[in-house]
Amino acid sequence: MNKWKTYKLGDLIDVKHGFAFKGEFFSDEPTEDILLTPGNFKIGGGFKTDKFKYYKGDYPKSYVLKEGDILITMTDLSKAGDTLGYSAKIPKHNGINYLHNQRLGLVQFKSDDIDPDFLYWVLRTQPYQYYIVGSATGSTVKHTSPTRICSYEFSAPTDKGEQQQIAQILSSLDDKIELLQQMNQTLENIAHAIFKEWFVDFNFPGFDGELVDGLPKGWKKCIVKDFGKIVCGKTPSKAIDEYFGGEYMFIKIPDMHNTVFVTNTNDTLTDRGINSQPNKTLPAFSICVSSIATVGLVCINPKPCQTNQQINTIAPKDDFLKYYVYFLTLAMKETFVSTASGGTATLNMNTSQFSNLSAIYPNNDILILFDEIVSPLMEKILENQYQIQALTQTRDILLPKLISGQLEIKN
Repeated sequence: MNKWKTYKLGDLIDVKHGFAFKGEFFSDEPTEDILLTPGNFKIGGGFKTDKFKYYKGDYPKSYVLKEGDILITMTDLSKAGDTLGYSAKIPKHNGINYLHNQRLGLVQFKSDDIDPDFLYWVLRTQPYQYYIVGSATGSTVKHTSPTRICSYEFSAPTDKGEQQQIAQILSSLDDKIELLQQMNQTLENIAHAIFKEWFVDFNFPGFDGELVDGLPKGWKKCIVKDFGKIVCGKTPSKAIDEYFGGEYMFIKIPDMHNTVFVTNTNDTLTDRGINSQPNKTLPAFSICVSSIATVGLVCINPKPCQTNQQINTIAPKDDFLKYYVYFLTLAMKETFVSTASGGTATLNMNTSQFSNLSAIYPNNDILILFDEIVSPLMEKILENQYQIQALTQTRDILLPKLISGQLEIKN
């Protein structure tokens, strides 16, 4: 192995606090100014683009971030500090200003001894993040500081070329994951556009414009349970360890975020766990809808599994219904939320309410045609998701080994 040396972050970088942007100018409506928050960091590090906040006021131009800038989360709302201290890199952007908010730290390099991309990956390692969380202040909201961050020590090759090679291996995996995620978003957008064109705008093949009670001829009003069996999930007894840690997915709401298909879950069930409540087992390609607290998330299970009690699921009675029901339930989010409100602090849409919500049931011919057109798109999304899962696992295995020198580049 080439020569490695111990470095202290404070000898290599400064961490600049962000600007205190005024809350009165925050906006949910898109503008050219995106105000970054800890919500734009993935667990494990990396940049997220699905929870943007926008800004519509004036601000110092020195707080506009550049492509490639490295940010660190300084605040985390989760008990575990899931994102605290992790790094994210500003992506390529045109005509958009990413703004440096006060809860984020900007890495400013003051030494040429370290490659910026290599350091970016150091700031995504578990030893570093454990150090930051371990020294954090606060219980409900965890905070770190530039001083704590800069006190961290790590080893790195003294040869910058080797640093760059290590960073390139990890970044190439990240780039491939990002490309597949973008492809999936495009494929889903295409399928969603077809759904809207056919089933919202009624511009589908063969339609002659004739409406009966506001619907195309042969279509009918229905309720959700007309599409198939409704299953409310349940958690097997936690007192029996043998129920958990097997090969069957056990879907909970955190597993449902930002995904079409759930291909991996935090908790799993064994055969014994599944068989302890067989009436809760979902056939593959059922449509899961979160119904308590975080209401209206929708996903599909590509394999038989179970869910917990916060999820209601439609097991379609016909295979050709699955993607129609998926996009239909996505479109019903506002209905789900209003149904779940019920005047209580915590949103709760019970199984009876969910089962009896109004919907539209097109005729089978158009549903079958929709399935034939959309299925290849959705199957490609699923294939990509499995590839993303495999690449993510590979990256996460290589990261600590490469960054620590345990695995040499030539191997």
